[in-house]
Amino acid sequence: MNISTMSNNVPFSRTISDVHAKVDKMLPLLIFVFGLSSLIGHAQDQKKVDSLLQAASKQTDTTQIITYATLWAEHLFVDPLASKPYLDSTLVLAKRLGNKEFIARTTNYLGVYHNMTSQYEKSIPIYDEVIEMYKELGDMTQVCAAMNNKANSLRSLGRYNECLETHMESLKLKEEIGDTEESIAASYWNIGNIQGDIENYEISNQYYNKAKTIYEKLDSRDDLASIKVNMALNLKGQKEYEESKALLLEVEPYYFEKSYNNDLAGIYDNVGWILAQQDSLDLAEDYYNKSLEISKRYGETSLIGLNLRHLGELYNKKGEHRKALRFMKDALQISEDTGTRKKMIGDLLEMSKAYAGLGRYKKAYEFHTDYHELHDEILGEENIKKMNELEVQYQTEKKEKELIIKQNEIKLLEERKQRAENQKLFLIISLIGALALAAAIVYALRQKMKRNKIEREKLDKDLEFKEKQLTTHALHLAHKNEVLQDLKSQIKELKAEGANSRRYQEVINTINLDINNDGTWDQFRNYFEDVHKGFNSKVMGNYPNVSNNDLRLMSLLKMNLSSKEIANILNISVEGVKKARYRLRKKLDLSTEDSLQELILTL
Repeated sequence: MNISTMSNNVPFSRTISDVHAKVDKMLPLLIFVFGLSSLIGHAQDQKKVDSLLQAASKQTDTTQIITYATLWAEHLFVDPLASKPYLDSTLVLAKRLGNKEFIARTTNYLGVYHNMTSQYEKSIPIYDEVIEMYKELGDMTQVCAAMNNKANSLRSLGRYNECLETHMESLKLKEEIGDTEESIAASYWNIGNIQGDIENYEISNQYYNKAKTIYEKLDSRDDLASIKVNMALNLKGQKEYEESKALLLEVEPYYFEKSYNNDLAGIYDNVGWILAQQDSLDLAEDYYNKSLEISKRYGETSLIGLNLRHLGELYNKKGEHRKALRFMKDALQISEDTGTRKKMIGDLLEMSKAYAGLGRYKKAYEFHTDYHELHDEILGEENIKKMNELEVQYQTEKKEKELIIKQNEIKLLEERKQRAENQKLFLIISLIGALALAAAIVYALRQKMKRNKIEREKLDKDLEFKEKQLTTHALHLAHKNEVLQDLKSQIKELKAEGANSRRYQEVINTINLDINNDGTWDQFRNYFEDVHKGFNSKVMGNYPNVSNNDLRLMSLLKMNLSSKEIANILNISVEGVKKARYRLRKKLDLSTEDSLQELILTL
């Protein structure tokens, strides 16, 4: 898996000790790197390492940094000292590129490295620097991560008050920014550790169970194993030795399978300590030596000091005080070198016991005095009280926030209820309005339909009247012309018979003038246009070659009159009507198959 595609929040665990009440804790050291996951299998794969080295030699920019970071992660738990050159490469490359994000990440790696090699004092200013870098970048998630790492270093140094305060501050910030469940679980884990250190086992287990619930949901086997070990150590502190030992040995095969060497050494050391309390001293010695062998091989300095102290304690119990003193001096030296002041409490106590066993009481008294002073400084009532106050303050603030959230939820529900009621009222009013509007529209439509019906009936009556008027006028015109033609014929006969033919001609001319009177046609056209609106204009638009006489013929054909009636109106013969129809067909460009009557009726 490529390191650039993995989660930023990967918890690592390593073993440190709490010599007070002889309780050893597993510490989740959160490394918020640019994704370290399955590649950290803790088992060296030389082929993979060679492949990564070959890839790094050809890479540039951030991809090369990621590859070196992967190599560092590959070695970190198996051989921390061997991981340092790769870490140095990531630091140099990030600074050379001037990439602020990668500079922050690689600097954080350096802090983690110091933690892993028990250089706790060196790690704290580095984490402070990382915190400021991420604040400048606006990455509050990584600020929380660096605060967690810093708090873990403070815990190793026995600065419990500062440690718990930093963890609480980190947890509050995570809750404010809505950090991931995994990240919040890590804070629960860390706070559970510090509460266990001061023997607040009930509170410690509450935090462990919170973390456990999340890890079960995330199916994180590594973290679940470490939480199980932590709860075993709480049982050890409560002197529930058999239950504690059973839990520890339950996890042992998993750590062995995964080659989690330092964690495995921690389990052997704790089992050895339990056996020593049960006076199985020889078996306890075997477990201590197994732990020491692993610790020396893989460079966990603080764990080496813890193994040496426990062996010294064992030899004190066996009455081998000189041998115990030799182990205790080495243990105390490691505690002083690494700055793990809380471990020094146990070292000083066992040194005092060894000197007392050798009869060197003055020396024993000096070490016992130093033991009490350091114990009171680190684990005195005032410090414990301050730490308990921090827990109470956190819980109080959390409950206040929860109360505010609940009040806001109630207020929101009330507002939603009010909005729902308002919407309901609005819908009812809208529905009533819509129904009223619909009724008004229906009424208006009915009234309009009623008016339209009346208007149509009126128009139909007017049209019927005008059609009757037009027909009557046409028939009257035909009849008049027929009468005048008959009268004209009779006068012509009288004229032919003789007397005063000039006078007869004047009468004939008067009749002809009346027959061809345009005024009569104008009146006819007006009647026709009232009934057949736009007919004349449509004919002239479609057939511009049509004459006025043609238009008169078409109007009469439109009225569906007979040829005789048309002949009388136009003052021509029936044969003349046929000829006029023929000429009109030609103008209208009609074939023999086309019907003139049908064409005119469709216009």
